[in-house]
Amino acid sequence: MSIKKAFLFCLILVGSLFSNAQEVGYYKHRIFLELDGQGQIPLLQNIFGERKGYVSKNGTLNSSYNLLDLAYRASLNVAISESVGFGVEFSQRFYKVNLQSVDEITRNFKDTSGNMISEYLAAKVAYLPIRESVFMPKVLISLNDSRIPCGFASEIGIGYSLIQLPNRNLAIELVDSQDPNQLSQVKEKLLDSRAEEFRGMVFMYGFRMNYPITKRVLFHIGFRYQYAIQFSKKKFRRMDESEYWFSGREVWSKVNLRRQLGIFSFGTGLTFTL
Repeated sequence: MSIKKAFLFCLILVGSLFSNAQEVGYYKHRIFLELDGQGQIPLLQNIFGERKGYVSKNGTLNSSYNLLDLAYRASLNVAISESVGFGVEFSQRFYKVNLQSVDEITRNFKDTSGNMISEYLAAKVAYLPIRESVFMPKVLISLNDSRIPCGFASEIGIGYSLIQLPNRNLAIELVDSQDPNQLSQVKEKLLDSRAEEFRGMVFMYGFRMNYPITKRVLFHIGFRYQYAIQFSKKKFRRMDESEYWFSGREVWSKVNLRRQLGIFSFGTGLTFTL
């Protein structure tokens, strides 16, 4: 090979490498869809936030740790440059809250005649299921010379949360009750009817690795830290304002504590380039 041909070949090779280095996206695909599942074992909640609660098995309440905390997530993203991407994601998270601090339920309120009603019952109440939907814009930033969406990246997002109670008909056991109608009466007034849903925000920081499987599909795995806040506590009734065994303010506080202590999650799934 002559010197001129060798020089020309080197120029073409360098130009090709330079061109590929400036290519945005994965094989020129700038838009990508992420689908994954997330989960955690809420150790902080079990250690600091609440005692063991109850789950219903074969019609009987059994003592159990609060372990359920699962979510699914979908996000649509675009690579703005080699190292920066922007996305919008939707997720739903499913977990449970223990409403009780002791095996007892209480209420203390004034009836329509102005009389103070105080009641205490020895009882066991099952965990309250929660469904939290989050809408979140986020930014992805590549790490260690990786290129969005391939390789290592951090993600930062701020999301709006809608927290709902999908099942308010909780299993209850009354201890030493002599009235056969008492259980149905308690169930009817167990949760404040005004506490149907709560709203809040989530601040998220995550670290993830995207590993290529094909030219269009990547496998990803990562961790997330999230800090949650909840709105409008004063809008829900206190115990002395509600005839229910668990007032709206009590339920709000229990859910808020559960969200604040559920801060670390692990997720894995697939990324599809479009």
